[in-house]
Amino acid sequence: MLMVIFGAGASFDSAPTYPPGAEVLGGDGVNNFHRPPLANELFENRPVFAEAITRFPACQPIVPRLRSLKGESLEAALQDLQTKAIDYPRGLQQLAAVRYYLQYILWQCGIAWRDVAKGVTNYKTLLDQIERENKKNEPVCLVTFNYDTLLEDALSDFGLPIEAFPDYTKKHPFYRVFKVHGSVNWARIVENEIQSRNPTHAWSVAHEWIQRAAEVRITDNYVLSTEYPTAVVGGRPAFPAIAIPVEREKNFECPPDLLEELRALLPQTTRVLVIGWRATEEHFLDLLKAHLKPGIRLHVVAGGAKDAEEAQVRICRALINSRPSHSSASDEGFSDFILSGKVEKFLTE
Repeated sequence: MLMVIFGAGASFDSAPTYPPGAEVLGGDGVNNFHRPPLANELFENRPVFAEAITRFPACQPIVPRLRSLKGESLEAALQDLQTKAIDYPRGLQQLAAVRYYLQYILWQCGIAWRDVAKGVTNYKTLLDQIERENKKNEPVCLVTFNYDTLLEDALSDFGLPIEAFPDYTKKHPFYRVFKVHGSVNWARIVENEIQSRNPTHAWSVAHEWIQRAAEVRITDNYVLSTEYPTAVVGGRPAFPAIAIPVEREKNFECPPDLLEELRALLPQTTRVLVIGWRATEEHFLDLLKAHLKPGIRLHVVAGGAKDAEEAQVRICRALINSRPSHSSASDEGFSDFILSGKVEKFLTE
């Protein structure tokens, strides 16, 4: 079975017409303000990002640190803030605002980037190549750490429109889709009653949840949402199902039944294709270590030799007891992997 793992680099380099460094016609110059960001770019001073910060002022005190990382990763900075928030109620409010901020900017980026790409994406070409080679309709496991819905947009053209949570794994003949860190259009039902004077006004309730972050009881009842900020879904209190990107996250932001399906599929995996994932999430590496069998073929696609090598090392180190039989890499990004024909070579080997 083939498993493809997508990280932020996949969406960052998702439009082959405009690979990283290319100027977007009619846009804002090199790398365009609407390009899906890498992790360390999530708090850049882009117009849409700056607007979002004004909408969620609770996170403003921590923005300078998250914009000026000075050698540390964004995940490390947020890990530190999350650890300190245990004894700092205002810190919990700041992190709740970060979740809303992430939902807002990535929803906006997704809309704008789809307009830039005009429907031409590497996701679609990859799915087309997979479908060509998967003549026996064997399961194909698609795991993404991205909050955006660019993968879902591509899947809808291949017979898999996502309209309910069971659709991720039960609707298509062979695609099984897992968003392990949540999604901009996911929410979790909240047990607390809304106290706002405008209980149906999303912005009012969102700010209420941020202010009441220390007491909000978020359930494992996941629902799809069509609006942001997500605070009320179908008349029920809700909160964005988006994981804060940290280094040592122990929990996934994904319905438990989907995670069980993923665990059941992992032992069937024979090939792993990693695209734009840095392999720094220890909890997912532990999952691979626990369930992958020895002898898989591993291929890593990254936007540079250093990133490719580091991802390979982290994955192989995690799989110390079930080492891949073969490991290789492409270090010129998702677009090159697609346009050069390397994707077809990997799928037919």
